[in-house]
Amino acid sequence: MTKLHIYPPLGKLTCVYEPVIAFRVHFVHSSSETPSVSDVEIWSDMSGSQWQGTPLIRTTVIGSTSELELSFLDVAQLGEGYRIEQFHLDLPASVAVAKCFEFTVRWKSINTQEEWSWASSTGHNARMALRPRIADKAPASYWRQQLRSLLRPACSDTLPPPATTIADSWQVSSTGASCMFKHCEFDNAASGADFFGQLGTIDGVLAFARKDPFWIIPRAGTDASVAAGLDVVLVLVELSSGAYAALMPFAKDAPTKHTVVFRTGPSNTLYLRASPALDSAPSSIRVAASVSRHPHDAIHDLFERIQQTLPHISIDELNAHCQPTHTTSLSGSMGYCTWNTFYQQVSHDGVVSVLSEICRIGRAANQPGPEWVVIDDGWQTTTQDNSQGQLSEIFANKDKFPDQLKQTVQSLAELGVTRVGVWHALWGYWGGIDHSGPLAQRYELEKYQRKWCPAVKTASEVWLISKTCIAAFYDEFYQWLHNQGVTFVKVDYQAAFETLELDGSDVYSMYNAYCDAMESAALKYFGPGSVVYCMAQTPHLILRTLQHLDSVTAAQQREILRNSDDYFPDEPESHGWHIYCNMANALWSRQLQSRFAVDWDMFQPGKPESHIHAAARTLSGGPLYITGPATNYSHQDLASVLGHTCRTPLPSPPLISSSCLFADMTATAGFLIGSTTLADESAVIISVYNVFHELVVAPVLVSQIITTSDSTGSNRYAIHQQSTDRVCICQTLGDIYTLALQPLACDVLTVARMVMFRSTDRSAYLYAICIGDTSRYAGIGVVERNVFGVVQNIAPGTPAPRSGSPLGNPRQWILRVRLASGCNGVSFALQACESTPEAHSLPVSVQSVRVQGCEIDEWEYLSDTEILRVMFKPPPSNSTAICVTIILSA
Repeated sequence: MTKLHIYPPLGKLTCVYEPVIAFRVHFVHSSSETPSVSDVEIWSDMSGSQWQGTPLIRTTVIGSTSELELSFLDVAQLGEGYRIEQFHLDLPASVAVAKCFEFTVRWKSINTQEEWSWASSTGHNARMALRPRIADKAPASYWRQQLRSLLRPACSDTLPPPATTIADSWQVSSTGASCMFKHCEFDNAASGADFFGQLGTIDGVLAFARKDPFWIIPRAGTDASVAAGLDVVLVLVELSSGAYAALMPFAKDAPTKHTVVFRTGPSNTLYLRASPALDSAPSSIRVAASVSRHPHDAIHDLFERIQQTLPHISIDELNAHCQPTHTTSLSGSMGYCTWNTFYQQVSHDGVVSVLSEICRIGRAANQPGPEWVVIDDGWQTTTQDNSQGQLSEIFANKDKFPDQLKQTVQSLAELGVTRVGVWHALWGYWGGIDHSGPLAQRYELEKYQRKWCPAVKTASEVWLISKTCIAAFYDEFYQWLHNQGVTFVKVDYQAAFETLELDGSDVYSMYNAYCDAMESAALKYFGPGSVVYCMAQTPHLILRTLQHLDSVTAAQQREILRNSDDYFPDEPESHGWHIYCNMANALWSRQLQSRFAVDWDMFQPGKPESHIHAAARTLSGGPLYITGPATNYSHQDLASVLGHTCRTPLPSPPLISSSCLFADMTATAGFLIGSTTLADESAVIISVYNVFHELVVAPVLVSQIITTSDSTGSNRYAIHQQSTDRVCICQTLGDIYTLALQPLACDVLTVARMVMFRSTDRSAYLYAICIGDTSRYAGIGVVERNVFGVVQNIAPGTPAPRSGSPLGNPRQWILRVRLASGCNGVSFALQACESTPEAHSLPVSVQSVRVQGCEIDEWEYLSDTEILRVMFKPPPSNSTAICVTIILSA
């Protein structure tokens, strides 16, 4: 049996901006007896209306280790007995007469007289669009024209005239433009939605739509119909020019009192819908629009432009009187959540028992253990444990927690858990407040009707604490939690106010009052970075956050924002979607990262799909926490993902690759790719996921993901592959690196530009870079400062001086690197060459390695791979920087 893998993928539009069109075809054979392929052709209409074949070139028959070292294609991913053939074709884009064309693939097997076999039927061809690369700095007139072309004039009797939409407040630079569309006439009350405009000529649409009142999901495709019937918060489109544009509606004068969304119609039409209706002030409707050469910049500029327009709200005064920041950051350490272990049957005995076993297993296996725990739903005193349950009192359930929470916190502290948090709904519990319970005696309650929604699935009556006394409730509630030793809260069901049957702006008036009370009390009793926002992905929260963005700066002070719907361990089809949804949502949620670290939710170790979830959380830039019984924890090697002793969080969520924006990657035979640039821009971490339901063999075009500008003048890169621990040193990023991944498998490529040093006699160059702790994902994050402080001209055997000496070997260097505490070891990529035009390679020898602050277990320089590996014993535990000194001569 033979399986075909084609790049660019069939059934999808691929836009090409490079001067070369790259085609790759892989044949994966399940048996050695399967006939090899002799002829492969791209069958296309790129030359015009006439379809014709263009032969591909056989790359190699891959199967041996020596051949595999030429690429990152891991045959182990294919399965035992499988083999693979690769064919390639790199065509100058200039040979294509048609700037938009289709293609498929046909082939013949060796020693057969068969007719051509075809890869696709009509209608499932790959579609290609050749686009000019936009200059880094384009004229202002160019960007004005791009933004004007975003909406086309109405040209039929079925569409209203465009005069109701006026663009003003233009801001234009050499890298993009933005404006505000002012909607002057709004008939929302009469029709439910009002025409805004029709999108111009576009190649793709990514709409961020409301799945329900609580969650936002991506909807990707070639036109706006992908979000039909849904409320759309934000739209990103790819224009036919190759530029990217973003649109988002909001109410300028009352951003947190009204929700304004798009609805999509036929022929890429957009309609505006406001809730509650803006009958009295239609002129407050704005649609922010931005355009840029990069999709991430378009989203960033859009949010920045909205923030400039909104009225500012400061919470600096609250910050000045809040509790101090905790030493254990939720984003910088591993945690544990009780939900998928106990669900609502959580108890003191259960929590302490499972955490005791997890910590015992972790110590025995040298695995990382939880440093913080969140006690999820089920601990409170309620009428019942379900969506109809009501909160009776602020205290813990006496049957489950006989000594309340203080004893649980103390027991967990003895296990090494430094922070304990608890779950609660923003209005108390799922069903509100028990109107006949103790809380009803202390606080005024009001009765409301709750509408049916997908999360509740029933209409019901709810009693809620009046907004006039909600601040007093939260002060009492959080003061009690603080006295119990609780240091953070997970506040769930936040958008539930939108399920109430209320008129006018009462919904958002209550929503704001509850949020204000909760946030004020949390700062007062827990300090910054102490709230996990859940079921809160609303336009209300986005705009509210934009009004507060200058209030929090330090990374450890950021709150946590759930970035997607829940992780469902027992729903196999949900895992790929969960990764894709979080990666796509990070496009907009990362714009709030001055206040929030994004949370991809917990995951359960020891399951078949656990590895991809562990890797995704490690690379998410947010918290990583596990759930489930201790037996599952024992079956997962978390040290290979996190390291043995600590986790070094990345500075921000990954940027989804532009090649993944306009297709649902769970339904596309390609890789979901994200990239994270380190804070000092010394390296880029490329995360590659297969969220498709079949094996995928496809190239990763590193040059399209990474910009290569650097002040060091170096033209060499070290690329480390996590799955195989291979390191490739190359002189260009233009090469294509092919990967093979089974469903729900993942890999990481860490790309670091090497630092170049010239010998004092100008006869040689040394290229060096520290690629970090390669035993863990994102291990380069342990490098606080890469190669620096080079000292040359050191006589062999002489201790390193503070500055260079005029004597000694002119081809000898001392390299210094500063590392974070807790790393197990580090690896260096080293390469030397003559400074002649031929640049012949020179042998590198490492004479000694010295480390300040800990002992070296062992070090080894592998000359064939040009990699130096240094292991520490034990890992440095102090919080101060560590200097690693390496002496080498070329």
